[in-house]
Amino acid sequence: MTRPSSPRTLRLRACVQAVVLTLIMLFIALPLVVVAWTSIQSETYPGFPPAGLSMRWWQEALTAQWLLPIAQSLVIGAAAALLATVLGTCAACGLAKSTGQMRSLVDGFLATPLLLPELVIGLALLQLVSHLNARYVLGMPLLIAAHAVVGIPFVVRTVSVSLAGIDERWERAAADLGASGLRTFVHVTLPLIKSGIFAGSLFAFITSFNNVELSLFLVTRQDTPIPIAILQYMDYEYSPVLAAVAVLTVVPVLITVAIAAKFVRLTSFIYDGRK
Repeated sequence: MTRPSSPRTLRLRACVQAVVLTLIMLFIALPLVVVAWTSIQSETYPGFPPAGLSMRWWQEALTAQWLLPIAQSLVIGAAAALLATVLGTCAACGLAKSTGQMRSLVDGFLATPLLLPELVIGLALLQLVSHLNARYVLGMPLLIAAHAVVGIPFVVRTVSVSLAGIDERWERAAADLGASGLRTFVHVTLPLIKSGIFAGSLFAFITSFNNVELSLFLVTRQDTPIPIAILQYMDYEYSPVLAAVAVLTVVPVLITVAIAAKFVRLTSFIYDGRK
């Protein structure tokens, strides 16, 4: 029989976990701190100690040259996340009701965007568009569709985890009371899996907003998301304005995560609603 841990051992374990978690968070946040620090230095090539502080790089970042690509990335990311959420949720619900080898095949097929390099997917889509002589879809329409394809596996995984934690007796009870399949899904299933849906859509949005490899082949001069705009700018020169722009690109993601955490418990799809 296993002896319970003493209070001193539990406290020591909690301290070690806190220290390790703090170090991991610092490791993740340190590059962003360096980038933010670079964006407020006066010199083109920053050093330490700094020669001075300046906001001139932010003045250049807050212009149409950068704000327009950020806005386009937001539109593409939101549309791709919405499309991926709808298709991924439908696919996850279908997989939850199916059994046998066909389920494994479909599940594996839906996961292929995560297994294939995005450069390969982007090049394949570009060749397909060229063969079909449909270059008019290049830019925002094709970017939304391509980003949605990459976002679908995230939605399928998170929604599938939520569906696995649902007691089937709730749905059977609704059916016994005369509810149709659609009404059962809207009033019973959907509220129980909403955390998985929001988590999947959040992953899909972040993946789309920061996507470089897939977008590289599908952009046009009019529809250029911010990661590609940064990459194209770096081909010709370096400027700390890129640091300010990079900080700006983090803000929409943080706002999205904060809003989602405010209204939805994102971890409940893992913990079955216990946290």
